[in-house]
Amino acid sequence: MRVEEVMQKNIIPIDPSDTVQNAMKLMNGNRVRHLPVLDPQTSELIGIVSNRDLRELDNDKTIQSVMIDNVHTAFPGDFVEEAAYMMLENRIHCLPVVSNTEKVIGILTDTDLLQTLVRLTGSDRPSSRVEVEVPDESGQLAAVTATAKQYSLNIQSIFVIPSAQNRMRIVMRIQTMNPQAFVKALKHQGYDIIWPEEPEMK
Repeated sequence: MRVEEVMQKNIIPIDPSDTVQNAMKLMNGNRVRHLPVLDPQTSELIGIVSNRDLRELDNDKTIQSVMIDNVHTAFPGDFVEEAAYMMLENRIHCLPVVSNTEKVIGILTDTDLLQTLVRLTGSDRPSSRVEVEVPDESGQLAAVTATAKQYSLNIQSIFVIPSAQNRMRIVMRIQTMNPQAFVKALKHQGYDIIWPEEPEMK
């Protein structure tokens, strides 16, 4: 999934000569937490402000005097996980999205990433979570999904996460509210079931 698929396209910019008071009004009125600061002549991105940064400042201060001018940005074709990693590494809550000509065409926030995570994991649809730990060997993922096929189960999402040494964890969302037969089959094949826990499998 790419940034352009999940970013907010309704840009609410602010002029560097504007005031903190007007910036807060813009944020509150549009229910946003970040405003890109654009050059009034070229419309290029020159900074960014957030409600957290402005909350305690003098209302009459200009945006240019308080904005962050070293702005990390993303491109619309970037992968979402790479943008998320950039935000995590730099401890920031949003990324303006710019075109090849440096024009701001969107903004990606931590809320957008959380919504994307929910979509990617299938948590917004009726389903059951199944976690199984398997040897980190070729063919293990195929074997687990083949078992799901035997029980006519649709896998809504699947992730593979490194676990202990020479092990990996397969995390699935299965389109059923009762995965008990599937889980028992996996256990019978010798896999370690992480979730659901034993009491739920009885």
